Amino acid sequence: MGRFLSLYWLTGPIFDKELRVSSRRKRNYFLRFAYVLLLTTFVAFVWIVTTKIGSSASIAYQVSRMPVIGKYVTTTIIWFQFVIIQLIAIVMLSTAISDEIYQRTLGLLMTTPISSLQIVIGKLCSKLLQLVLLLAISLPLLAIIRVMGGVPWDYVVSSLCITLTAAIFAGSVSLFFSIFSRRAYVVIILTVLFLGALFFLLASLIEVFGHPWGRGASTLTLYPNPYMLLAFNTDVMINPRMVGRTSVSLFGHCGIMLSLSALLLSFSTFCIRRVGLRQATGQAGIFASRKERRKADGKLRTKTILHRASRRIRPVKGPPIIWKEMISLWIKNFRMGAILTTILAFLILAFAYGYCAYADFLGREETHIIFILVYFFFGLLRTATSAATSITSEKEAQTWPILLTTALTEKQIVFGKIIGSCLGGWAFWLLLATHVVVFSLAGRIPPAAILPLALLIVSSMLLVSAVGVFFSSCFKRSSISASVNLILFIGFTAPVCCPLPLPVFMVSPLFAAVMILGVTGGWSGYEKPFQFAWLGWFGAFLFSGLALLVLVVIYLSLTLGAFAIAVTNIRRRSL
Repeated sequence: MGRFLSLYWLTGPIFDKELRVSSRRKRNYFLRFAYVLLLTTFVAFVWIVTTKIGSSASIAYQVSRMPVIGKYVTTTIIWFQFVIIQLIAIVMLSTAISDEIYQRTLGLLMTTPISSLQIVIGKLCSKLLQLVLLLAISLPLLAIIRVMGGVPWDYVVSSLCITLTAAIFAGSVSLFFSIFSRRAYVVIILTVLFLGALFFLLASLIEVFGHPWGRGASTLTLYPNPYMLLAFNTDVMINPRMVGRTSVSLFGHCGIMLSLSALLLSFSTFCIRRVGLRQATGQAGIFASRKERRKADGKLRTKTILHRASRRIRPVKGPPIIWKEMISLWIKNFRMGAILTTILAFLILAFAYGYCAYADFLGREETHIIFILVYFFFGLLRTATSAATSITSEKEAQTWPILLTTALTEKQIVFGKIIGSCLGGWAFWLLLATHVVVFSLAGRIPPAAILPLALLIVSSMLLVSAVGVFFSSCFKRSSISASVNLILFIGFTAPVCCPLPLPVFMVSPLFAAVMILGVTGGWSGYEKPFQFAWLGWFGAFLFSGLALLVLVVIYLSLTLGAFAIAVTNIRRRSL
């Protein structure tokens, strides 16, 4: 009975082993430090902004605003940990099973008394324990801020439950995709796209086609969607007038999320058992191509040595590292999974543009801002994840020492990795360029915004890629490199700014893109950060151009700094 209550039968020795290893890894302590530092930055910014409102009023008025300040600071902490915990869960579990498959230890595990269920649950629980520790870090801060009043304990407890169940589901999805792909950035992108399609696209479809059901459709959307449920609870907490409009059971939502996670973990257990038995019996692994698997199973006749030697060798054109990255990208794009993903993305985009055209949304400024920001964000995300694993993947595959023995210099290797990572997100950059050019010809986007947007995109893309390659040169594992880089990426693209008298233009590339569109198009409200210019609209346009040049110079300077440090790390951290 004691063994049953301890859940050892479910987690097995995998959980115990992961706990012993994680307690000795410096990267977990660094992760907590980065989490606390980023959380402090968010809270400090919100605190400074909210306390400045009404600072010139009387002391009694400022004291009366403490509950309002407490509400905004609490919601900042809740939403920060809600987003960050899911991202960390996705990154941590992106190589949970692929490492065992690629290092050929999964087949050995299948010969032990450890079951495939214990492998899955042990991997998941060991990473979730680190996430629970991160959630526990913010509990004292939430308890202190709640003393200001205005924040009920129901909101704090329900938000923690929603965050934990969402992290469990996101981690389960990432663990499932790690069975079929050994590259961390591929698993991260697939997981983010899957969650986006499940939570946002499905919710949009229900909202569009669920008008005949009225409030029932809205309730149906809230139950399986943690993002909408947390947003609804936040609105109810800030605006008490919304209480009673829609009743959603927290236990029902958590039960649905945990049931979906259990279903996905059960399917992952079945797949792991098949992959492990295949590896234990000496068959071709799951990362092998379909041709190699058929050849290993005896379904494909081997060709003669003379025929293989007579095939034409493909010459290397241009810089070798860039050529290699482009060839590997070209080969991956013609795999069945990539083709199916492309077809699905094309259908989603066709539906989005078709619905916007049907509802006459393409004439609005907000629609083009959303499309540009989505393409821009996912392009930078693809670049960041690819760059953060560009060198660590070579180290894990034991090809990094071979690359260092070639005639290539350190600068050529780092430069090739940076450019290859930038070109890896060509699909998002092509969609962004097509959208901007087409709708600028249609008169919906100002043509004067094309050149500033191009400068911003190129400089931010180079910065994200250089920083990712720098972290990839510092670490040995793809998971920790991707984790650290992803946390900094979220801080870079999120609407965070320092308490200095600088406009929002100087903070995030996404907000810089919005300001470029607003200022060049003369859209109302977007020239407010530059109203102190004394020449009116022309002064705002001129000052925003100078601010853009300063921002581009800062991005390029940081890019050169990350490039120089990565070059020095090539030989110093070669293993």
